[in-house]
Amino acid sequence: MTSISARIQAFRLPAIREFREIYDESGISTLFSDYVRRMAIIVSVVFVTTAVSSALAHNLFFHLSPQRLVVVAASLSLVTTNLTAFSHLLYPFYRRSQIRKEIENSLIYSLSYMNILSAGGGSIEGIMERVSEVEDNPQIRQLARKFVMDIRLLGFDVSAAIEDVSKRTPSNILKKLLESIEHNMRMSGELKTLFTYEVERLFQRKREELKRLVRSLTFLGETYVAVMVVGPILFILMITILSVFSGAGSSSVLQLNLIVFFGIPVLAVAFLIILDTQLEGDE
Repeated sequence: MTSISARIQAFRLPAIREFREIYDESGISTLFSDYVRRMAIIVSVVFVTTAVSSALAHNLFFHLSPQRLVVVAASLSLVTTNLTAFSHLLYPFYRRSQIRKEIENSLIYSLSYMNILSAGGGSIEGIMERVSEVEDNPQIRQLARKFVMDIRLLGFDVSAAIEDVSKRTPSNILKKLLESIEHNMRMSGELKTLFTYEVERLFQRKREELKRLVRSLTFLGETYVAVMVVGPILFILMITILSVFSGAGSSSVLQLNLIVFFGIPVLAVAFLIILDTQLEGDE
């Protein structure tokens, strides 16, 4: 029994630690402990409310026995409780993904501006302060403000401030950039060369992403024509010809209705989802 509890504890602690890291990167303003406490309260309220309301409804309309009533109420309560808990656990992942896309979409422009400031001989503190004032992207502006606050209010040095900001960003690209800045500050402190290299690297990465996107859209366009245009026409012709030879008029009409009013809309929605997934995060 002790070994089982030890294994559960060994699995739970890394999972909680990883979720905490994801939560810190999600940008949610609520403290982690408050978020967990609120989630527990909401889950408990949903469980009790669902159990009571479902028991009253089934007893009123279906007149179930007490045993069946308990089973039905408990089952519905467990389903709604799990859905509520899952949605609260999933939300930080969703927020983290959205923030990462926002940062990476604007990072190339922000870094280009930082490169201009570094060409004028600005220090990393001055560059971050200027970015925190004029940056359009709220996520990057907030991180820059956090950097300035760590140095001026909390007394951090540059390395500690960069490390603190790096823990709060979900973008691996920005984390690597901050790590490069930290190494550069330890070695030479000359930011112009570093920023110029990083800007060129981001431009190259953006070009490669656009090339992959164009190839994917070309393939999707050809697939769309084959599936949504040629496919339904061929199916309609085949069903019509077969119905003429077999004499099964009613069944062929049903099949045609299924293709036109169900099959084509479902395929269209599927293609829209795929297209949105391909274009996700691109401006």
